[in-house]
Amino acid sequence: MLFPSKIISRGLFFLLISLLCSCDKAARNDSFRERDFNADWICQLGEIAHGDSPDLDESGWKSVHLPHDWSIEDYTQQDSLHQGPFYKNLPGGRDVGYLRDGIAWYRKEYRTPEKLRDKHVILDFDGIQTQMELWVNGIKTGEHVYGYTPFKFDITSRLNDPGVINIIAIKTLNKGENSRWFAGAGIYRPVHISILNPVSIAPWGVQITTRDISEESARININVRIGGLPEEGAELECRAKLISPEGKITVLDPVHMAAKGSSAPMLKLSGSIKIPRLWSTEQPDLYRASITLHCDGRETDRYETTFGIRSIGYSAEGGLLLNGKEILMKGACMHHDNGLLGAAAFPDAEFRRVRVMKENGFNAIRCSHNPPSVDFLDACDKLGMLVIDEAFDHWVKPKRPGDYSNYFPEWHKADIQAMVYRDRNHPSVIMWSYGNEIQERADPEGIEIGKKLISAIRELDQTRPVTQAICEFWDNPGKEWDHTAGAFEIMDICAYNYQYLNYEPDHIKYPDRVMYGAETVPQHAWENWEMVKKHAYVIGDFVWTGMDYIGESGIGHVHLSDAAGGENWFLQPWPWYLSWCGDIDILGNKKPQSYYRDVVWGESKLEIMVSKPVPEGKFSRISYWGWNDELNSWNWEGEEGKPLKVKVYSSLPEVRLELNGRLIGSKKILPADRYIAEFEVNYMPGELMASGVDGEKEELVSLKTAEEASQLILSPEIETLAAQRNSLLYIPVEARDIKGVLAINDDSELEAFVSGEGELLAAGNASPLHDGSFTDGKFKLFRGKGLIIVRSTGAPGEIIVELKSKHMDRARLSLEAL
Repeated sequence: MLFPSKIISRGLFFLLISLLCSCDKAARNDSFRERDFNADWICQLGEIAHGDSPDLDESGWKSVHLPHDWSIEDYTQQDSLHQGPFYKNLPGGRDVGYLRDGIAWYRKEYRTPEKLRDKHVILDFDGIQTQMELWVNGIKTGEHVYGYTPFKFDITSRLNDPGVINIIAIKTLNKGENSRWFAGAGIYRPVHISILNPVSIAPWGVQITTRDISEESARININVRIGGLPEEGAELECRAKLISPEGKITVLDPVHMAAKGSSAPMLKLSGSIKIPRLWSTEQPDLYRASITLHCDGRETDRYETTFGIRSIGYSAEGGLLLNGKEILMKGACMHHDNGLLGAAAFPDAEFRRVRVMKENGFNAIRCSHNPPSVDFLDACDKLGMLVIDEAFDHWVKPKRPGDYSNYFPEWHKADIQAMVYRDRNHPSVIMWSYGNEIQERADPEGIEIGKKLISAIRELDQTRPVTQAICEFWDNPGKEWDHTAGAFEIMDICAYNYQYLNYEPDHIKYPDRVMYGAETVPQHAWENWEMVKKHAYVIGDFVWTGMDYIGESGIGHVHLSDAAGGENWFLQPWPWYLSWCGDIDILGNKKPQSYYRDVVWGESKLEIMVSKPVPEGKFSRISYWGWNDELNSWNWEGEEGKPLKVKVYSSLPEVRLELNGRLIGSKKILPADRYIAEFEVNYMPGELMASGVDGEKEELVSLKTAEEASQLILSPEIETLAAQRNSLLYIPVEARDIKGVLAINDDSELEAFVSGEGELLAAGNASPLHDGSFTDGKFKLFRGKGLIIVRSTGAPGEIIVELKSKHMDRARLSLEAL
């Protein structure tokens, strides 16, 4: 059977379960699972008459290798309204960063296998934005309406005879005003193809759970659902072996069953692993399970997956327990885009995002507000990142006119179960979230919807707690916070958005409630983390957001005002296109609030920031999601002799500040100071140094004035690139002075060129204001930094990257694709 069942019925699938199948003894080696199906597609933007037709004239179509986000491609027309991929007058442009909506068609040729026989050809899509229709040889074969959930289509009955070419056509639609943030467009996640025997393991048909975990052993249970109805009396056998991180093999006892023709069988295996290697955030050990299915003595399918051995527990008294030990979630909310790549979910890009967050002290990610790609979860498994897997941003009541609320009544069960089916074997996933800031969340009808969603989850997985993010009733005027009780009552762990002041009062009323900050702001980092440290029942804090994202343009802005109070807009106008609220920018660099969080979390003991000068008569206005307008820089040309505000972030009891070796002052830092000591320093170029003593060890950090930028530094993040089409090379760019100091004020115009066995995929900077194309190689530095992203051609050989500047020597980089 293909899952989810809702998508099957809408997708006009021809269900394997509807067939009586004999066990294929002759051609089992011709079957396979989830092979790459990303090559040799073509794409054309706009509505195409008869775009599904096998006889369509394809001249002028663009060749693409998936994943692909067509919304970040430059407009052909470039003028005051169209700049790169941005369109100034786009309806709802502030929501989505002014990146285009519309229609695009994809097409691909596929030759029917010569020995297909009675096998089934399955296309596996991890996600298409936002709606899609699949056509095979001019016949509509399926549709899907939610851009974030995976789905599968059995196209067997639509295929031509063996050896004959088929035309697969996909219409993608992003109709606009359907999201509060940038969603992307097109086949933005990878696609795979499987050819399965009639008697095979159902897609997403393997569930692995672990229990009775101790240092000596762990119990492993494997449920295997069979896709298809074997002939009455056929002998089924399922075997499994488990491979430890060091390669040790544990073989489980096989399970046998005589097939009954009335229902799809479920085979259950179990066994124990001795001295298990547990999955944790510090040591994310992964096992592999290799499962084979046999019918009448012949192997008909082989299914492999990774899993982790770990336990999750929670209580108001003991907090969140991972493998029996309390863990505090240092969390980030994250949208799904990959910055300069738009929404395109390249596996290397997804891995890098998780790695960057891990390197910056985070151990948990809330996928806001939708299921992520499977590659993102694979990265979380490998790197030891806890995940809250979230399904929806709205249910029945809309937040935008064209959003998923239009389809929720008909599709919600299929979509939330698709999330659970796909993700339930990932050890990183520790909670299922069924909603975020839902308008009807606490109304009677909303509570009933919540119960149905919870039931849909628990049909498939009972091993994880469920949650929903609850905010104050800004969207339901007149309702007080206590009205949230009904919504909280049905969930296992309670998610509070921006409500840390209600933690303690709610604990008095509901002493068994376990809670966490599902969304908080950087300005309250200290207050929220103090709550987590102080109370076991507050199990974590998730900042909005961990990384900048496209859309919700400028919610983290700072602007100058003529008055200390007054209006402070939520979204910012053109040319803002980034949220600007992240701890990390879209290139992966730390922003000022990240340095403060390092101190709050104990990742660092000492940091320095300098506030930008505010002109006389003006006031600096910081949005609720914003941060002080400051930099870790001592380059303030034009401010010589003028006082600058310097902040020292430190957990040390006392700090000293010196400028060019002269003591400016020292200050004790008390708990009420929130790890902040402020100084006023008359600016003079040189070196600004902060110091403090931690026991017997002196901590030092300094900022040095950079001279004029004289060199471009290319710092590839890997030494060699895999010669595979979707392998990516990230090359951070910095402008430095002759002494190697970052020239943070340099905004040089650069142009990147790539030759050899690589191609330029994107280049740009982290500015929240758009600056033309992502893809033409031309970009400016922002705060002295930029980024080049190179894609492998798929062939081994040398890759050469060159970077040109008007006033600095050309930079050149050579490396190998192997």
